[in-house]
Amino acid sequence: MHYSIIINPQAGNGTAKQAWQHIKSQLDAANVHYDYQLTKEVGDAEYLARRIGHRQRSQSLVMIVVGGDGTLHDVLNGLIRSTPNHADQVPLAYIPIGVNSAFAKGYGISMDPDKALQQILSAHEIRRINIGHYHDAIKDQDQYFLNNLGIGFDAAIISRVNSHSKRQRPLSRFGFFRHALEVLYNQQQAFNLMVQQQGSREFFKKAYIVIIANHPYMSGHLQITPAADLTESSLDLIVAKRKNWLVTFWQIWKFTHGKLANSRFASHYHGRSFHCTTTSLEFAQVDGEEIGNQFMDLLITTTSYPFYQQAQN
Repeated sequence: MHYSIIINPQAGNGTAKQAWQHIKSQLDAANVHYDYQLTKEVGDAEYLARRIGHRQRSQSLVMIVVGGDGTLHDVLNGLIRSTPNHADQVPLAYIPIGVNSAFAKGYGISMDPDKALQQILSAHEIRRINIGHYHDAIKDQDQYFLNNLGIGFDAAIISRVNSHSKRQRPLSRFGFFRHALEVLYNQQQAFNLMVQQQGSREFFKKAYIVIIANHPYMSGHLQITPAADLTESSLDLIVAKRKNWLVTFWQIWKFTHGKLANSRFASHYHGRSFHCTTTSLEFAQVDGEEIGNQFMDLLITTTSYPFYQQAQN
């Protein structure tokens, strides 16, 4: 087995660089065959993944990502764009160093780099997991995601957190709750949303929470829904409408405790395909990364991608 490794040294507020040196020493001690490249700026991870995907011809190659969910997201999209044929796709593995490694929790990957590495080296077979895909009809663009896609509320929170602090910190439930109230009080307005699924459609006049989830976790501290599962070829869509402040306060509490999806304060859909459109400019995020403030016309579906890593029990 040969491993191509992409490292984001800035992940985890810079701790990834030190973690990589320790990982490298273990690989050398075990006589593992590998090559590695470090990212230097935004866009490098996807570019490097594309290059490796284009030139890979070996069936025994695995790509390891050392970094956060944003780096993993970029590498995944780079690999898919370079090798769209399922038979040629390079299996992925992940050593999470980021602040909010939601995917690691959803998959069952240890947050300890040593243990995560052993989960890779001890793997014996490829495991195909469910991932999300969306086509943006306005921009005519395609994107793949591992965790979730959010429109409105959670994307506005991510934008606010990023603009208020250069140093990333994991959001606690209390921290998320506080930022949520600030967003709702200061900037985020309810918006019109249309959801289409299997020939049916539903209009929401005052939507403000719209989450499409591939697995239960939004970050290390927040669980979105108990239903989503990486092993199942489906996604969960949660939509909540803005009402009075008392109900809104209760919705946010439910959201931060993973209980909103199954409550009477939200609409919960489960399926393989959704079409979501808005009539106004809205914040959006994918895998915790901002994708701008824009009109939404998104066809969201599922596909799969190979991983080569054992999952924790």
